[in-house]
Formats: sequence, C-alpha cells, structure tokens
Amino acid sequence: MLKHTADQITVDAVPPPPQPLPVTKHPRHDWELVGQMHGLLWTGAWRLDTLRVAQMAAQEASGVMVAVMLWQQGAMREVLVWESEVEGTMREMSRLVDEAESDLYI
Repeated sequence: MLKHTADQITVDAVPPPPQPLPVTKHPRHDWELVGQMHGLLWTGAWRLDTLRVAQMAAQEASGVMVAVMLWQQGAMREVLVWESEVEGTMREMSRLVDEAESDLYI
C-alpha cells in the first residue's frame, strides 16, 4: 500500500488571473449602443412593473377566492346541519304516523 503525505503530492499550479484591459483616459462611446441599452433597460423596468401589478392583482383575487370558498364551506356546513335536522324530524314524523296506525288496528 502506497501512502502519500501532503508534501509529496504536487498540485497543478492555478493559472494567474487574466490581466485587466488597460484603462484609457477617454473611453469610446457608441451612442447608438448606449441608446439601445437605455431603451432595453427602460422596457425591462416597465415590464417588471407590469408583472408586479399583475402579481398583486392575482394575489388579491386569490384572497377574495379564498374568502368566498370559506363562505361557501360555511354555507355547506349549514345545509348539512339543516339536512340532518330535516331527516331527524322526518323520522320522528314517520314514527308518530306508524304509532297512530298501529293504535287504529288494536
């Protein structure tokens, strides 16, 4: 079995970082390119604002939808309670009718 120590392992040297471009005192300006970039940035900002407004509207609509769904859920519970009460009352009425009929035959 071969063991190596940290001193014995050689690592390829990391290449030096690229040299920065020389800075000129008067950089060239391509005004057409600068204008195009300005237009793109303005358009991007406008689209991001539009997206934000749309997201806020969707969030508000979701909140309204959740509120309506909770209201609907409450109404459904009330209907279920009402149905249960109607069913119980109908059973009681049926029982009373059955007793009245059985009293007639005795």
